[in-house]
Amino acid sequence: MDSLYFTGSLPWWIILLMALVMGALLIYQFISLKQRLKWYQSCFLVFLRGLVYALLIFFLLGPGLVERNVTKLRRPLTVLLDTSQSMNFPSNPEETGQNRKGVKKRIDLVKEKLLEGKEPLIRRLARDYDLRLIQFGTGLETIGLGAIPQLTTQGKGTRLSEILTEAGRDIGTHGGIILFSDGIANGEKRTADDFPSYPHPIFTVGVGEVQGYKDLRIADLRVPQFAFRGREVKLDFSIQAYGLGGKTVPLYFNRRRNLISSRSIKIENDNFEKRITLTYTPKEVGAHSFNLSIPLQAGEQITHNNQKGFKIDVQRDKIRVLTLSGSPSWNYRFLRIALKQDPFVDLVSFVFLRTPTDFVDVPDTQLSLIPFPINEIFSEELKNFDLVIFDNFSNRSYFNSRHFEKVRDFVREGAGFAMLGGIRSFDSGGYWNNPLREVLPVELDGKGSFQTETHLRGILTATGKAHPITRLLPDPSANEEAWKKMPPLTSFNKVFRAKGEVLLLASPDGAGKGSPLLTLGRFGKGRTLAFMSDDFWRWNFIAVGKKESPQNHLKLIRQAVRWLAQEPSFEQVRIRLIGGSREPGEKMKFIVQVLKDDFTPTAHAKLQLRVVGPEGEPIPLEVTPETKEGDYSAEFTPTSEGPYRLEAEASLNGKILGKDRKQFSVAIPYGEREDGRPRPDLLKKIAASSQGEYIPISQWNEKTLDLIEAKLESLTPSEIVERRQIPLWSTLWTFLPILFLLACEWWMRRTWGLV
Repeated sequence: MDSLYFTGSLPWWIILLMALVMGALLIYQFISLKQRLKWYQSCFLVFLRGLVYALLIFFLLGPGLVERNVTKLRRPLTVLLDTSQSMNFPSNPEETGQNRKGVKKRIDLVKEKLLEGKEPLIRRLARDYDLRLIQFGTGLETIGLGAIPQLTTQGKGTRLSEILTEAGRDIGTHGGIILFSDGIANGEKRTADDFPSYPHPIFTVGVGEVQGYKDLRIADLRVPQFAFRGREVKLDFSIQAYGLGGKTVPLYFNRRRNLISSRSIKIENDNFEKRITLTYTPKEVGAHSFNLSIPLQAGEQITHNNQKGFKIDVQRDKIRVLTLSGSPSWNYRFLRIALKQDPFVDLVSFVFLRTPTDFVDVPDTQLSLIPFPINEIFSEELKNFDLVIFDNFSNRSYFNSRHFEKVRDFVREGAGFAMLGGIRSFDSGGYWNNPLREVLPVELDGKGSFQTETHLRGILTATGKAHPITRLLPDPSANEEAWKKMPPLTSFNKVFRAKGEVLLLASPDGAGKGSPLLTLGRFGKGRTLAFMSDDFWRWNFIAVGKKESPQNHLKLIRQAVRWLAQEPSFEQVRIRLIGGSREPGEKMKFIVQVLKDDFTPTAHAKLQLRVVGPEGEPIPLEVTPETKEGDYSAEFTPTSEGPYRLEAEASLNGKILGKDRKQFSVAIPYGEREDGRPRPDLLKKIAASSQGEYIPISQWNEKTLDLIEAKLESLTPSEIVERRQIPLWSTLWTFLPILFLLACEWWMRRTWGLV
């Protein structure tokens, strides 16, 4: 295509002056010719001369021609196909129903729209554009046209903003993007303002209908990973409902299968959300499994999001210790100092200065010494303690058999019990015919005695060298040397024999054999300890007198308290590792360490492992010994989401070594399957911010392709224009009209007799 242009080589005022002069000449010529010729002959000659003058002025303007050659380019176009898990939901919620088959999924609708017709629209795009076809979830994958019928929803999430940014890097300045998606980005509730503007036009094709969508779900659950026993825990979450306005639904809060509380939720409109806070006060230490649930409603598109399972690890904020001392003593004083200095211990102690049989000739209300609140302690408060210590405490004057039975049952259910020596302990205190006899880790026969003026040293046994209670120093040699330096004891309770594990022997010479001094045992779920002397305060007092550290005494008491209270670090069975991915369908590996009673690893233990699923179903696991002695492993593949619990129990030669359990959760890391509601607002915002268009998939047809082509062409034309300038005034052919006009004028003048 050619077009005219002017270079304007002379100033405009010169050209104007010349035009005025030429106009004056034409007038003068007309007047002169009229005197000799007829008027029409004069006009014709002036007309010819005027054309000559006009051409001269035209060429003075520097005319030229621009020759344009336009070449059309193939525009780059990227088609993004969302293949995340949310595209597996039905495309039209009006067609959904319980167990209804044949409902068209969103991804199937996309494939149908791209491939339908004699000439599929995707083929037309490939013909007219430099087409790149990409499926995406959390990442991009380029595919061919032949892969469209086999597309599946395998993506575990959708990083929509990142995908659009990455896809736009290779488009160029003339390209565009067509996005087929339901707008769900990681299944999160995100606003359209969270997405940036994009430099390339994006045509978003919305898949899925919002009208008629019904769903009720528990969302945005916030709970602490751990809590303290006896302290209130807050659970914060949202109830979201779509298309269920006017209904009232119940909400259930359960611990395992036991109902804790319930409430009614009134859904006020079709786009409903309400924040709810529940409270719970755990009373037991350990891993607790909970569940929030709402009954399914008719027409819901997603059913698994009506419940949420979670776990809370309930811990002790402090170990609650109750000590009963028969009388004030040095042993009581230093025991109390050690427990009070431990920030992890909450101590309640009683010292008995008079018995119920002591006669005092004044009313009890006027005495400074109150009676021991035996009924309150053993009927109500005992369950709130983790450990009870009898320090030189006799049973003959204070309690009856029923009270000791409560202590026995208290230990059987998992608490700790320790008896320290003295004239009122063991056989000397009358415990040989007491209900606590079966609890103690030593055997009493009623013949044992309390010895004074002794000179006995504590000797570590093989078990004591490895046990955490008597491990004062981490190095075994240094630990043995520290025990050898311990001051001797001057009192000792002689017992018949030990029933449990002996950690220390009492020996006169500190080298040979001796009688049990420190013995441990188990009773039911609880643990017990017996120390056959009321003189171990010397391990603190004399050490300080020698300007040595009292830490050995303090550490011994603190470690004994933690072992009796069953702190995890003092367990013989420990679930050390829960490895692998915690997603449904993916294998996990468990590793469990088993220690003998002397806390050395054992490769011959009988270990039973099982997983308790979200519905409380037990799943036994096959255990395999590892190469490291004392380590055992098992594998497990969860099939569904929810809270799980791993339970381990080990025994050796028929004797239970210990138990452990840990909670873990199985969940898909993205929320694609939690909220399937399409997000057309987000797709509209993306299209508007990029100068594109939003197109519902129901309107996707050939006219849509024409609209996309016109929109792209209006923004950035895809053509190359080649221009070539040809000046007219510099060629001979441009002056031929002037010569022709002058020749015509000369010929007419000659014909009419002027020449």
